[in-house]
Amino acid sequence: MRRFFLMLALLCLSNAALAQTPGAQMPNALQPPPPFLGRDLLALCQGAEGSPQRAGCLRYLQAAVAMYEAMVGEGKEISWFCAPREAPAASLRQQFMEYGADNVEDMNQDAIKAVRLALTDAFPCQE
Repeated sequence: MRRFFLMLALLCLSNAALAQTPGAQMPNALQPPPPFLGRDLLALCQGAEGSPQRAGCLRYLQAAVAMYEAMVGEGKEISWFCAPREAPAASLRQQFMEYGADNVEDMNQDAIKAVRLALTDAFPCQE
């Protein structure tokens, strides 16, 4: 029993020393965040008008379109979707929510993939 308490004390002291050492990392301190899935974005999009959740949804969708436009502007040969540059964020949200309701299985993918699928469905490029 005494050995158990001695080991426990050593473990606590070593963790305390590690925590006080500049630049030292606790084990598992830098684990990646959990994946952000389409269903997580859908939950944000269902937030009340003017809520932080709704604002996060709208900004995410706007950022996805802006990143796509930036890639195309740099000469990348991609044609996933052709959302009009002036498309209001509320319109992007509505399209994403409708797609999510009709394609529940796609909402289990990474959010950015679910957004691409939804916007490709809503705003196909004319060939």
